[in-house]
Amino acid sequence: MSLYEKPPTEPDLLAWLQNLGSGFPPVSIKVVPPEPLLDDRRVDAFVDVIWGNQQYRFVAELKSLSTPLAVETALDQAKKLAKEFKLYPLVVTPYLSDVQLQRLEREQASGLDLSGNGILQVPGKMMVFRSGARNRFPRGTPIQNVYRGNSSLVARTFLIKAEYESAQQLLAEIEARGGKVTLPTVSKVCSTLAEDLIITRERKERTTPLRLLQGEKLLDALARNFVPVKYRKLYSGKCSFDRRQLTAALLEWSKQEDQRVARTGSDSVDCYATMAREPIMRFYCTSMTSLIQRLGNEVSETSRFPNVEFLETEDPAAYYDVRDDLAASPLQCYLELQAGDKREQETAEQVRRRLLEKTENQKGRK
Repeated sequence: MSLYEKPPTEPDLLAWLQNLGSGFPPVSIKVVPPEPLLDDRRVDAFVDVIWGNQQYRFVAELKSLSTPLAVETALDQAKKLAKEFKLYPLVVTPYLSDVQLQRLEREQASGLDLSGNGILQVPGKMMVFRSGARNRFPRGTPIQNVYRGNSSLVARTFLIKAEYESAQQLLAEIEARGGKVTLPTVSKVCSTLAEDLIITRERKERTTPLRLLQGEKLLDALARNFVPVKYRKLYSGKCSFDRRQLTAALLEWSKQEDQRVARTGSDSVDCYATMAREPIMRFYCTSMTSLIQRLGNEVSETSRFPNVEFLETEDPAAYYDVRDDLAASPLQCYLELQAGDKREQETAEQVRRRLLEKTENQKGRK
């Protein structure tokens, strides 16, 4: 449990730093009164780090948030102040991840967090590194995970098109691809994506353009948080139609009955990569009963050598950005394959390259 009932403020961080003392062995920490050194410049704190008979002075930038954007901003400010005062840069936040600690190390900067992690370094003279402590101040947001569930449709759409003039334009794109989210959800998700340095969101006159910054990082986040489509019912059977005939029948059914249907992501692999595929056609649908009734005598249920499977689900990701021939989007195909067996994971890399090449080409046209 955190010692704080809510995330710490910058005054909380300063108080913690002032009381740290020998709490980051083998060094001791001492906050120096800033007034004699400030010369009207804004500095959060000057800090002396004592190691044996050696003492080094740092200029600290405090941030109450630990998002990638907040840490990056703190790092930039600490480096500017360190250059100005000819001292060493130090970042202090509630939490520093392994990735952020490695980033600080590469930048020859230091960082401490309230969770027990940190790096203190003076190039060529001192290095103390500590990591692995859990985040005692996890970020609480109205949307707990923007890379999963219905809100993930917002993040996914940046891999379809890399730039939007506004949140309203992004919402229109989502709706055009078959998704249903609200404008407040779009805004909240984009705020988190910007904090995670995945997109940029900069106010320009009356609009706030949105632009994909790190496509590979976004794809990794979606894959890491991917949950396979959950279905209510599974129908396995034999179908007298070939794929072309079955697709035509399913399209007609979905239009007449106002239902949704799509090939599963893994079943759509032939559209985006080369892989030997099982002879079973697999589809998501929103109403199993209605679909089977429509197909009538063309299908019969059996578990012996089936050539078709229908999975009943309302999962929005199953039907998002579906192609006219009912193929799943390349992103859904990638996500399902990367969560599969070794052969599927190897094939997923082909689809991944295709997705990233598309986003890079879009950036190159700007």
